[in-house]
Amino acid sequence: MAGATTAKKPVIRKAKKQAKQAKVHEARNRIFRNEMKSLIKLFKGYIQTKHAEKAAKIFPKVVSSIDTAFKKNLIHRNNAANKKSGLQKALSKLQKSGEQPAAEVVKPAKVAKVPKAPKAPKVPKTEKAEKPAKKATKK
Repeated sequence: MAGATTAKKPVIRKAKKQAKQAKVHEARNRIFRNEMKSLIKLFKGYIQTKHAEKAAKIFPKVVSSIDTAFKKNLIHRNNAANKKSGLQKALSKLQKSGEQPAAEVVKPAKVAKVPKAPKAPKVPKTEKAEKPAKKATKK
């Protein structure tokens, strides 16, 4: 098994503490990273559907989440700058084109679920006849 490494549990007290801290930091960072990614996806969705007003409305929140991710060392400075400039270019291009959003697609109403037929009541099992006791054997 060349190259296969197994995660070893820390033995030293400081290493144990660092492992616990790493779990907490990872969970906290995941929140900021997911928030940034979801806002970017929402913004790009507005751009693709030509909703310039909605995109412009959430743009400051998107930029703020990108800056927060940079400040917490989740992404590099240049990565943050590239993300912000790309989103800004997309928004300005959409606003200059003046295209209106396509007609809203109306989703069909959800059909109410039909309740299932009630199950037949369980019939209690008949008790089995007792087996005769084994005869004691002599050794």
